[in-house]
Amino acid sequence: MMTLEVVFLGSGGCIRVPSFNCTCRVCEEARKNKTHERTRASIALLGKETTIIDASPDLSAQLEREKIRKIDNIFITHWHFDHVWGLAELVDTAFTSRWARPDVYLPEGSMPFFEKAMGYMSGSVVLHPVNPSDVIETVDASYEVVKTNHTADSVGYIVRSVKSMAYLLDSYIPPHETVEKLSDMDIIVLGPTIDRLVLLEGEERWLHFSLDEAVDFWNQLGAGECILSHMSCHSYIKGNIVAGLTANERAKYEREHDGITFAYDGMRIQL
Repeated sequence: MMTLEVVFLGSGGCIRVPSFNCTCRVCEEARKNKTHERTRASIALLGKETTIIDASPDLSAQLEREKIRKIDNIFITHWHFDHVWGLAELVDTAFTSRWARPDVYLPEGSMPFFEKAMGYMSGSVVLHPVNPSDVIETVDASYEVVKTNHTADSVGYIVRSVKSMAYLLDSYIPPHETVEKLSDMDIIVLGPTIDRLVLLEGEERWLHFSLDEAVDFWNQLGAGECILSHMSCHSYIKGNIVAGLTANERAKYEREHDGITFAYDGMRIQL
């Protein structure tokens, strides 16, 4: 089995950084220094084939930036626009580029949403419904489907190549049957969508990690390296939206927490 290169195509949450009309310090910093910009979260795994996990609305620009010219497999975690809307551009690209139809793996419970919103694509992709515990073998790696705690049908993927990686973005603490599979991971990718989260008394729990919650969960697992992605520009403190961490504050956090890495757009690792 050959080593895969993993490219973080995007590392932002459902809203890009900088966010339209937001004048918080995080967005203003990103306007001044484009290296701090974040597009919506997605990764590409490059080997003999090109596989992506999630197809963000920024997918076309992300692939252009990384000079990726073909997609063979697409794994979707859940049916929210920031994870699937990039699929819509594949129809024209696949036709004009004369690609073989890419395989798209989608949680079975999300199939009706695909048919309603993107049914016109059905002749341009090969659609595969997936459920937790399914294992899909590609040319380069295996992908095990695991349940996450975000929507009724949301999933993550455990990728096994030379190393193993659990990709569990945009969710909170997963169910026990998923947690049991994570302690021996070489890399775990979690999504602290909100840097700080302090809810009002009686307010319903958000199904997203805060930064400290994600790191605490990783520490409890005893897994290998932790990479953090799906990050916004904000914190939420008792009903108030406030600015999140600046680039310097994230760098300081990394120095103070061994094994933690904040992903950035274009970051590459080996798997």
